[in-house]
Amino acid sequence: MNGRRLLVVLAALSLQACATAQTYSARPITATVVDAETGEPLEGVNVVAHWVLHNRMTWKGAGDLELLETVTNKEGKFHFARWEGKAPPNDWPYETRLGNADPIMILFKSGYKPGGAGNYLQPERLLSENHTWERYSDWDGKVIKLEKVKGNLEAYASAAGGIMTGVGSGIECAWKKTPRIYASLIKERQRLDSLSVRNYLPTLALMELNFKNGGCGSAREFFEEYLK
Repeated sequence: MNGRRLLVVLAALSLQACATAQTYSARPITATVVDAETGEPLEGVNVVAHWVLHNRMTWKGAGDLELLETVTNKEGKFHFARWEGKAPPNDWPYETRLGNADPIMILFKSGYKPGGAGNYLQPERLLSENHTWERYSDWDGKVIKLEKVKGNLEAYASAAGGIMTGVGSGIECAWKKTPRIYASLIKERQRLDSLSVRNYLPTLALMELNFKNGGCGSAREFFEEYLK
């Protein structure tokens, strides 16, 4: 191998090392969900947290680095454990990294307006010298309020139908990482259909098609225990 070719190879390896040397971690998250009107804790709220990677050149979403799900307990509390050692895929654009709103959390409970909770946007976090490889949630230890649906069910159905759009992008068979919220959305579809409310929430048939196209097995078998 001549000197020029060696330098090219070493440069390529150096760029690859720079792109993959840093790995992300995330601190635990514990928060409480309550009824916005009464302040009473809400049990059974589906909570999804996802950490979205962005192409640093265009700042468009490139896919999720991590995707987690949990459900609130009787006290309205939910918890996500700490995770670490995750890096953007090597074949993604150079310096693909997390944004400054992550983690973004999605909250859903039948009869309540879908909720969302992300970090307060701070532009300085986007600068290389300030980029934080250990992520945290501004909502840790705080209270998140959900409002009851009153009146227009079609507006509620429209909002609920889009809450999982794009979530899990880049993760193989991502539906399997968030089975509880999809089961809740499928049940909500059935409820709204029975009330003749137009909606675009997922059906089991649609999930079966998604599973099949993604090589993820049978959705009917996978969701059986969650739809009981």
